[in-house]
Amino acid sequence: MTSTSIEGKKPGKGALNSTEMRYLVLLGLIVLAAVSFGVANDNFFSLVNIGILLRSIAVLFLLSMGMTIVMLTGGIDLSVGSNVAFSGGIGVVVLGATGSAVLGFLAALGAGMAIGAINGVFIGRLRLSAFMVTLATFALARGLALVLYKADSIAVTDSVFLWLGGTSWGNIPVVIPFVGLAFIALSVVLYGSTFGRDVYATGANYNTSYVLGRRPGRTLIWVYVLSGFLAGLSAIITVGRVSSGQPWAGLYLEFDAITAVILGGTSLSGGRGRLLGTILGVLLYGIIVNGLVLTGTNPFLQSLIKGLILLGVVLLDTMTQRGKPA
Repeated sequence: MTSTSIEGKKPGKGALNSTEMRYLVLLGLIVLAAVSFGVANDNFFSLVNIGILLRSIAVLFLLSMGMTIVMLTGGIDLSVGSNVAFSGGIGVVVLGATGSAVLGFLAALGAGMAIGAINGVFIGRLRLSAFMVTLATFALARGLALVLYKADSIAVTDSVFLWLGGTSWGNIPVVIPFVGLAFIALSVVLYGSTFGRDVYATGANYNTSYVLGRRPGRTLIWVYVLSGFLAGLSAIITVGRVSSGQPWAGLYLEFDAITAVILGGTSLSGGRGRLLGTILGVLLYGIIVNGLVLTGTNPFLQSLIKGLILLGVVLLDTMTQRGKPA
């Protein structure tokens, strides 16, 4: 049996493949959503609102890129939102104790990576369920954050610590080009390194990857450490946005990240997806959320709409996977 018969009919010369078609659909939906909300509210296309939109989705961009790499291995990370609160709390506490923004940065990043390492060891080394392990660290990190903050916010005035999350060039937040650089760096790692090939191989077939000597267990550890690192970086940006550390920072961000990643075409079963699709998914999701807020949609209805979006993209992913070879 030929590869063509196994994979289905290949697109002819000049024809779009399924990934390119999905990106075009996402671009179309982004334009449609933006135009619709622009008609509904004249302020949607204002420079002020665009700046607010970009700043609000910067953290989601980072977390979703980390979630993409996790999901490419067939896993999931439910702890990222809580990790943002925990690692931000560690950074703020160290900043207050030492007066050094650099030490605060390093502490936040280290705390995020520590939660990621716990996930990685239990999932990659001990082969426990990613869902159950990250659900446990979801509760653990949030509980530690509440203890650190004593269930109250901590004001931050250090201009260096606040710079990344709080500074803008005109109406464009500094964090946006920073996220662009992070996207380029992660793309190089994912598509141009042995680690990236190991990520895809682990998600495609763990056992085969092991037999071929790719050491998928070690790959999983580093994947979750990377997700934790991005959560720590997101915590620094979050503190900069609101000029304070918050025990409830990052609430439901894991939900938003998973929705955006699946919307961008990354498969729940692993081994399929790209960072560009995730970026488009985050942008579409961010426009929808921003538009709902701007048009004064009831917050409870917003949660309902978010739930329906997630349900819809999971259903789409499941239907897409049917009929494909194992």
